[in-house]
Amino acid sequence: MKWKYDDPRPGSSTLRSYGWTEDGRIVAHVGLCPLVYRTEDREARVVSLIDWASDGTRPGIGLDLLKELNACLPVLLVVGGSPVTKRILPRNGFQAAGKLSFYVRVVHPWRQFCTDPFPRGWKAPLRFVRNLVWSRGRTVATAANWTCSPASFTGAGIDSLFEAETDFPSTLRSSELMEYFLRCPAAAFSAFVLEKDGDRRGWFVLSRVGRVIRIADLRVHRPTPEDWEAAYSLATKAALAEPDICEVVATACIPGAEQALRRNGFRFHHSEPVVLLDPKGLLVGHAPLEVTLLESDGAYITDPHNPYLS
Repeated sequence: MKWKYDDPRPGSSTLRSYGWTEDGRIVAHVGLCPLVYRTEDREARVVSLIDWASDGTRPGIGLDLLKELNACLPVLLVVGGSPVTKRILPRNGFQAAGKLSFYVRVVHPWRQFCTDPFPRGWKAPLRFVRNLVWSRGRTVATAANWTCSPASFTGAGIDSLFEAETDFPSTLRSSELMEYFLRCPAAAFSAFVLEKDGDRRGWFVLSRVGRVIRIADLRVHRPTPEDWEAAYSLATKAALAEPDICEVVATACIPGAEQALRRNGFRFHHSEPVVLLDPKGLLVGHAPLEVTLLESDGAYITDPHNPYLS
């Protein structure tokens, strides 16, 4: 929690945890992930909302807290949420900005079956059979001109890698911000630089919590469908090289990325809506936005009683 809310986050001085108190007790809370989105003609400061909760005895207090934040922070972003959250946000000015699709690849179904702590009752053997079928997915053979290597964010030319333009609204990255994520104490993060014909073309970040690895971030500059496939193939192979894992989870919001995940043996699991409160129209007109697990706490948060997605 100290790392999540108190440690300095490069590129932002915004406080990251807000509470609404009444009579000396907290009745609502929201956490913030500060972001900067870049479009063709502007940069927009955005906060992604996490850990949003309110006291059930005070209806509407959570929305009051968001309205106070929106008065001083121009754009609020929410990915997913509870059924109640998904229902009330569009009624209060939030607009659609895309969707985040979750994909999963089962690696060791028997090990997953034996280590799953969630009580599934009579569904457990049926789930095992399904996951056994899902585990047969193949990984696309990576073209010989594509390689990846562990990232060093202190070498020459790394800043130009992060500054390269993309074909869609995307968040700014920096070597300092990536080092911040690598220091996360809740997950084991690792980062890799992607190269095509010896030129740096992008990167990916893996995060491991327990027996699950997530492709937390992946970006390729000016990608063709074949480039997407090669990048996800390399990320998948790096994840599969980790010992004792049971599944690999990835997300995508760009059609080319979704197709590449399917080609690399991933199965679609579900989608979450991405919505914006953007009164000045800084980003709504540029949707869909690029969203990865680094735009929230999705790269490291987990439920120890139900750790598997599949």
